[in-house]
Parts: sequence; C-alpha cells; structure tokens
Amino acid sequence: MTGQNKGLDASATPPKQPAPSETASQSETSHRIAVRSLKSDPMGVFQLGHDGVMRSFDGTYERNVIDAVGLSPAQIKSFLDHFPVPWSQETEDMYRGVDGRDVVGEEALFHPPDYLRPPKYTEEDKVRLKREVDEKNQEIRERIEQEERDGVDVAAKYACGRVVSNYDLGPKKEI
Repeated sequence: MTGQNKGLDASATPPKQPAPSETASQSETSHRIAVRSLKSDPMGVFQLGHDGVMRSFDGTYERNVIDAVGLSPAQIKSFLDHFPVPWSQETEDMYRGVDGRDVVGEEALFHPPDYLRPPKYTEEDKVRLKREVDEKNQEIRERIEQEERDGVDVAAKYACGRVVSNYDLGPKKEI
C-alpha cells in the first residue's frame, strides 16, 4: 500500500472543512454514514485508500470497485480513531492533509491503481486465511471467556464504536 500517485484531480474545489455547525459527535458518526451508504458485496471488502477514498470492492479475484466515496479529513480521522488497530506514526503521516473529496471523476474513484486496492487472493490464500481467522476467533472466544470468569465487563470492553486511537492529522508541528 505504497505509492506516490494518489489519483487526485485538482479540477474540482469542494469545501475543505466540515460546516461550522457540525459537532464532534456528528463528525464521529459521519464516516459510518458514508460507509453505510456504499453498495457492497457480501463476499467483498471495504478499504480506505491513501487517497482518502473509501471503496467497496467485490469478492472476486479482480477486486472490482462497486462503489466509492471520498471522505473529509474529519471523517478519515474518525474512521482511523475507531479502527481496531493500534495507533501508528506511519498511518498518521500517511493520511495527514488527505481529503478524499478532492478525488473526482469515475476513473479516479472506480479504477484506482493497484496500490490502492486490496490484495487479490488465490484459492490457497482463501483456505489459509479461513484457517487463520478460525484460529484467531477461537483465541478471542477463549480470552473473552477467561475475562468473563475474571469479572471483566466484556460488553463495555468490546463495544462497537468506542474510540481506540486519537490520530492527529493536522499539520505536522515543527520541533
């Protein structure tokens, strides 16, 4: 997922900032509304590209784009903050200053370069990944059962939508 060309088209100048009336709560949920608005394939995947565009891909080997929406910087931050992966400086730097609304045109949205697409899986990959997912799910089930025995409130701990990171996508501060 590297590459210099982000597929941006500077011919359009959409508004850069959310409306002043947009509250933090609206900003946090707006990425979810945008993602839910995308058409999807039950066997497909969603991916936020380095260009700030959330794309829905089909489940075929070719990973064709079914639908796409450019996310605002606030939506990108909200998505990253809620994504269940630990914070990383690399990710923060990758999305700093990115505005997916700048990506316009069918070619840029629906025919992105390979580095903005999820990997294409072979049948062997699918079997291996299914086995890995099954093993990971078993580990998670066992950990949750142990936490419940230890008195942990697992419903609160694993609640959907809780903020797990706090990315700072503003201009990089000079030290």
